[in-house]
Amino acid sequence: MKADVTSNGQIHEVDAADAFHLLHTSPEGLDAKQVEWRLQEVGPNRLVRPPRWRLTQRIVKNFANFFALLLDVAAICCFVADAVQPGGGMGLLGWALLGVSVLNSLFALAQELRAERAMEALKKYLPALAVVRREGQTESIPAEDLVPGDLIQISEGDRVSADARLVESVDLLINNAPLTGESRTQPMTTARARGRLIESPNVVFAGCSVVRGHGLAIVFATGHRTEFGKIAALSRDVTRPLSPLERETQRMIRILTILAIAMGGLFFTYGVVVGRPLWVNIVFMLGIIVANVPEGLLPTFTLALSMAAVRMAKRQVLVKSLEAVEGLGAVHVVCTDKTGTLTRNELKLVALLSPFDGSNLSGSSAEHFLKCGLIASELNPTLTDTAQEDSSPPRWSGDPIDVALANEYEKCFGTCDTIIAHTRRHYPFDLQKRRESGVFANDSETLFAVKGAWESIRPQTCFFCGASGDSQPATASLLDGCDLLVQRESSQGRRVIAVASRSLPGLPDSNTREELLEASLTLLGLLVFDDPIRPEVPEAVAQCHSAGIRVILITGDHPDTAAAVARQCGILPDKASAQDVVIVGSELEHLREHRLVERLQQGVAVFARTTPDQKLKIVSALKSCQLVVAMTGDGVNDAPALKAADVGIAMGTSGTDVARESADIVLLDDNFASIVTGIHEGRAIFANMQKFTTYVLASNIPEIVPFLIFVVLPVPLALTVLQILSIDLGTDLLPAIGLGQEPPEDSAMRQPPRKATERLMSATVMVTAYLFLGMIQAAWSLLLFFLVLYHGGWYWGQDLAETSTLYRSATGITLASVILMQIGNVIGRRSEQSSGMDWGLLGNRIVLLGIFVEALLSWAILYWPPVQLILGTGPVEPEFYLLAWLGVPILFFADLTRKVILQRYTRHLPQAA
Repeated sequence: MKADVTSNGQIHEVDAADAFHLLHTSPEGLDAKQVEWRLQEVGPNRLVRPPRWRLTQRIVKNFANFFALLLDVAAICCFVADAVQPGGGMGLLGWALLGVSVLNSLFALAQELRAERAMEALKKYLPALAVVRREGQTESIPAEDLVPGDLIQISEGDRVSADARLVESVDLLINNAPLTGESRTQPMTTARARGRLIESPNVVFAGCSVVRGHGLAIVFATGHRTEFGKIAALSRDVTRPLSPLERETQRMIRILTILAIAMGGLFFTYGVVVGRPLWVNIVFMLGIIVANVPEGLLPTFTLALSMAAVRMAKRQVLVKSLEAVEGLGAVHVVCTDKTGTLTRNELKLVALLSPFDGSNLSGSSAEHFLKCGLIASELNPTLTDTAQEDSSPPRWSGDPIDVALANEYEKCFGTCDTIIAHTRRHYPFDLQKRRESGVFANDSETLFAVKGAWESIRPQTCFFCGASGDSQPATASLLDGCDLLVQRESSQGRRVIAVASRSLPGLPDSNTREELLEASLTLLGLLVFDDPIRPEVPEAVAQCHSAGIRVILITGDHPDTAAAVARQCGILPDKASAQDVVIVGSELEHLREHRLVERLQQGVAVFARTTPDQKLKIVSALKSCQLVVAMTGDGVNDAPALKAADVGIAMGTSGTDVARESADIVLLDDNFASIVTGIHEGRAIFANMQKFTTYVLASNIPEIVPFLIFVVLPVPLALTVLQILSIDLGTDLLPAIGLGQEPPEDSAMRQPPRKATERLMSATVMVTAYLFLGMIQAAWSLLLFFLVLYHGGWYWGQDLAETSTLYRSATGITLASVILMQIGNVIGRRSEQSSGMDWGLLGNRIVLLGIFVEALLSWAILYWPPVQLILGTGPVEPEFYLLAWLGVPILFFADLTRKVILQRYTRHLPQAA
């Protein structure tokens, strides 16, 4: 036997007897030697977990990025420096840098371990034990010991262990929901079949459950070769694209790292050339690097995203990947399901239509019509206790359509227990045929009834039943009239189910195929169901459109129903032709990607009669257009599409564990409006990130300039490395986190999604932070530094010991002035249009707390001995401290003037153009 027999595409197309020959086995099963050899050849029957080295690779990747390596090297240099010259505080600095590096790397690593959790969720679908026949003996073995050629026995309640070809089947029903996403059960047979393997009624698949009956099957695929294993591998191995925020963060890290290394290397070289000692050059190279790198920025990113995720959870949006918070704000396209997301998922039977003229059926005609609908249904009595009787719990459980039928019958004609009890055969819903059927038999009659999509029943319809119970031949005009009737109801967003029946001479044999009964059917009428649109959805869709976001509907419903729902929700304009904007699954299956891209660019907004596995094709086409895509899904086979999308959104109520694990976001209420809430929050997050990035980078300049001046001029160093870290990892953190909590601007959802070229660390951010705000801070803080020095008797070129009182006082006022000016900076950063000094400031408690802490620390730096000892600062005269406070309004009003000038320039720019 060849190892690739597990993927043999012909197994379902041969007779059951030939399957034994094809798989080199026999009705007695394999012997011990065959099992051992095949187990060695194909491996155990389990999903292949990612190799352990992949975890090591991820750890190395996250601990070896530019930012982490830069901090690690700087920390090592600090430890070496501390060993060479103890007591300078370099050891403490080294531990601080190393801690920041490890913290940031751990945050990134935690996000990458989700693939392992998705694999564990998939493994839950596979059973631990299997009943197998080997050498004529039946035994129970671990499921992972199964090999191709094994004969497995399956019975009601079992979960299938491997992909297998049926050779015996007795009233066998299989639920393939974990694989196909379709909750309906499928009747199984041993006869040969044509078409796709996944649709074959003679093959059972790993992970699927046995609803009824029992059977014997030959295993032909195990482990990762099963259809389930292929989904697992695809879900794990589909490369999740970097989120917009991840791309921007990496870009920012590269820029800052290159800038820090370049400046540090340049001035290290300069120091060597002018003859400074090597030790001094190393210390000041580290100082320049530390001053250039905003050590607290990435932790601030994570904290801001985490707090946004908490806010979103309160609004029914559970965030699993923090980057997805901002990613939602960048989406250009939202691909959404219909049922339960746009609609309430509350099917109501609103009409029983005659196939002749569309009139409502009543009386005996309606009773017979509903009775046949129930014969073709699958219902189970709801188990309730007497304590619940007063609350009138539902009597029946099952598919919503079946339950609605039962409720309507009992409301009009009494209990339907007798009908259900005398339904002797049930042929479950077939996803490809789009219909299901059943056989009813009692002492007086035997009926075969079928219900499903009209287009699937139309070819078998030979007669039409009138309101009086008489039948007429199904002429072309009658069939065309029924087509128009279905189209009329579907165009109103309603779901139409046809019901047909025929009398049988007696109860058919249990092996009788459904197709043999589906002849000479009499069409009884049309069931019309309505699933109301959620009232908040049209407004949410309108908000998406005003925000420049395209909404695409993907559903398995009739094209007319899908188009009507899309119009009711506002996804399609009222006058849009369905032919131009709707693609059905059969057409999508044969479209090449470039042609699908063309149709999407032409305005296609609805995909109808689609299957879950076609979502990945839609995602790929949209992303090839350079669009950021959000995709919703709830089934196991939605997992690859959810992972391939920029933002995967799973349903919390109706979704499977696998879908939820593969997604970035889970909608706890399955509501489309919650997606819009997330988009609004995401846009606010990106704007807020630009605000606190500008805020944090502004203090880099007054940290860098003192080192540059020290290297080229004979003056003392105005700020030490430890003092710089007290800003970056201390006073800047709370105000920056507070800026991350600013509410969205009123115009956030009236603007298009940000362009792919728009940067988090944009040219505007860098110019504002470095060349404007930073320069003002550097100039004012250095002015105070030299004022204190001159007031204390220092003269140009004089060396000052680090322990001298004058030097400590001068560096103290420099540090205090930078911290105080950041108060004016944080207020101004709250808005790019206004001053930021409004009532909203009082509502942001974190910003207020940050301002209080900055003010308090500015005093403690100068006048509280414990802080003086740690940071190496000293006291100054009160008038110098008051001058430091003057920096707050100087920076604030300078920034306000910049905003006013910029707004006037922008306002006149179009006129000038």
